[in-house]
Amino acid sequence: MDLISNILNNITVKNRVTGLLSLRGEWAFESPEADEAVFHCIFKGTACVTFRGQTIQLKQGDMVMFTKGHGHILGSAPNAQHVTFAENDTRVRMHSVEAGDVSEVIKSADGPETSIICARFNFSSQTAKDLVDNLTDQVVLQDQNPSSFAALEPALREVAAEAHSDDPGALAQLDGLVNLLYLSFMRGWLKQQSPKASGLVAGLKDPKVAKAMQLIHKDPGRDWNVTDLAREVGMSRSNFASRFADVTGVTPVRYITRWRMIVAANKLETEPTHPISAVALSVGYDSEPSFSTAFKREFGSPPGSWRKDRLSGAAPQATSP
Repeated sequence: MDLISNILNNITVKNRVTGLLSLRGEWAFESPEADEAVFHCIFKGTACVTFRGQTIQLKQGDMVMFTKGHGHILGSAPNAQHVTFAENDTRVRMHSVEAGDVSEVIKSADGPETSIICARFNFSSQTAKDLVDNLTDQVVLQDQNPSSFAALEPALREVAAEAHSDDPGALAQLDGLVNLLYLSFMRGWLKQQSPKASGLVAGLKDPKVAKAMQLIHKDPGRDWNVTDLAREVGMSRSNFASRFADVTGVTPVRYITRWRMIVAANKLETEPTHPISAVALSVGYDSEPSFSTAFKREFGSPPGSWRKDRLSGAAPQATSP
């Protein structure tokens, strides 16, 4: 089992495309403060991003995320002239899609072209806490495989064109694309984490702890205990318990419970007709009341109420890239 994929597939993050940029010449956009994580991927060409006075050069395949939505400047060069989204700015042609959910910005000028996809990642779900606690304000992934992004760039153009048509499936295609980018970004980030990481992210770096985590994630409904896990990873019970706690910051038992609740929360949201009793059984609880108590302790409300709140949540408001 791919442990990283299992983690990402069970932690709820809402992703959406906010902008498709095709730019030539000199340009710069100031991205204001946002209440979601802001993401940019360089599909073609080069750009730079300035944050808190520091500028980083970006090339094809590079990705950057501002996890707490901090304001920043994205441009062709550190001191490039800003391009605005004002209607009277003749240097930019901007189209609104579906009441402004997605904006396409095209700047025609001499010079090489840069294509960028902008998105928002919403980490507000309580299941995402284990990731958010390890994310710095700015996360940059560089030296990714540029050929893979070059291959996707024509598809991005096609989807962008369709987004301005009456095709009802175009925005779904964009959402699918940004979900792939999110998974690619998070996989890359998880693989490069430093020893200062904590929780499940830190556990990925320790072979023994990672093996125990993989066992738990593969079968969260099994009646796991510390003795069984220690035996599976080839350690004594006491040494394993101590090592697991030192690496992740929680005991094995606490980790098992936390992960079971994350899996349950994902099922409650993605399988809305699935009975709560069946969800409880899938994560090792024969008793629905016991499961409800554990779930409420983890997320603050019983599973039924939690599911109702998640499914009735308001759609995110449209924003600029």
